[in-house]
Amino acid sequence: MNISFKNIVKDILENLKDVNRNIVSDEYEQSLDYLKKYVDLNIHRYKTGTECWTWNVPPKWRIRDGYIKNKDGIIVSFKDCPLHVMSYSVPVNKKMKGSELLKHVHVHKIPEAIPYEFSFYVPRWGFCLTHEQRNKIESDETYEVVIDSEMIDDYLSVGEYTIKGKSDEYIFFLSHLDHPCQINDGLIGCAVNVALATLLKGEDLHYNYTFLFVPESIGSIAFLSHNEDLIPKIKYSVFNEMVGLDNPLIIQKSYQEKALVNRYAEYAIFKSQTQVKSYPYLTVAGNDEKIFNAPGVYIPSISITRINQEVRLKKEKELQQEELNKPILPYPEYHSHLDNVDTVNFYRVNETVEVLYNLCHIIEKDFIPVRKFKGPVFLTKYDLWIDWRKDSKNSGNIRLLMYCLEGDMTAFQIAERLKRDFNEVVELLDRFHNSGLIERKSIPIGFDR
Repeated sequence: MNISFKNIVKDILENLKDVNRNIVSDEYEQSLDYLKKYVDLNIHRYKTGTECWTWNVPPKWRIRDGYIKNKDGIIVSFKDCPLHVMSYSVPVNKKMKGSELLKHVHVHKIPEAIPYEFSFYVPRWGFCLTHEQRNKIESDETYEVVIDSEMIDDYLSVGEYTIKGKSDEYIFFLSHLDHPCQINDGLIGCAVNVALATLLKGEDLHYNYTFLFVPESIGSIAFLSHNEDLIPKIKYSVFNEMVGLDNPLIIQKSYQEKALVNRYAEYAIFKSQTQVKSYPYLTVAGNDEKIFNAPGVYIPSISITRINQEVRLKKEKELQQEELNKPILPYPEYHSHLDNVDTVNFYRVNETVEVLYNLCHIIEKDFIPVRKFKGPVFLTKYDLWIDWRKDSKNSGNIRLLMYCLEGDMTAFQIAERLKRDFNEVVELLDRFHNSGLIERKSIPIGFDR
């Protein structure tokens, strides 16, 4: 497969990169509408204030303006960059000393970066500045501080696109569309999932494939809490973000160590980049996969990303030795206006789409083979014999294969047991099936939980 998805991804990034996409906002709605250019989204709406398990849907945040001004003029303005005002800031309109203003100022580790800060559930206000802008604020000087915002009742929206398969079971692909002016932190995942959906559309599939475009965490919580009847039918979920970074793909495994989706993903990535690293659940990042894998839900859910986790772990170890408890950012530009299109490696993006596409087909191909024969199979009769003098390894494998057909292993697990390539084992099992020697059974949802 040599298909470029650069145009789809680039178009989405270019048109939504600067949009003030907050969890419940007019701009978030506009962004969902833009994705409809490529996929026919079904929009699920949840009224603000609605209880969603232990959570409540927050109000819509609407902002018209925000600035800091002194006697010489405006220092920073929301109109110059939406990130200058902390997301979900409550309104403020007052004059205050710089010493008071500085209590509400946020900066990033990178001096020239404007940070992305938010306060969705605690009423606060704040401004996000570069180090240079912050340093210009004098403690004794008086400043005019204005945030023209409001919290209003409305609806949180979740975009859902489902490609129907033959069964009543689902594979979910997750991504979050909020985080204004961020690219690798969220929007890239949406663009990749749109590209993947367009590729899968129209294929003959066993599973249903659902793509969710949500405001992070609360969107998935709202959707699942209002569709609890769907939960027992969801086999796996896959979250992706930060896949435009110029690093190899890595996996954050599901809570269920034995879940096959962990090893399916490892195999898909291995076929692309020949080396793959996996990390335990919630040790790389915690996004919407943690909602699908949460207590009482327990859907095996993985996260695929391009964070350089080994560098992070090394830095964490160094800080622990210094007895410093500081978070290590996933990548330097994280949560800042520097997380922009310039950080995206489109070759890596295309590679990610292909890996996820292959992951779907690995899931599609796997099944439980169950023997219909007794005794050793007369391989010559079924044109399955391999001359041991010419190919002793595969001759031995095909004989061992006959002992793996008791209905307690999938084709993928058999390939692992025999240390053979999954696709080769599937082809061999197809020959057994076509000869009437085995039957194919679907893998029950509870099989690997």
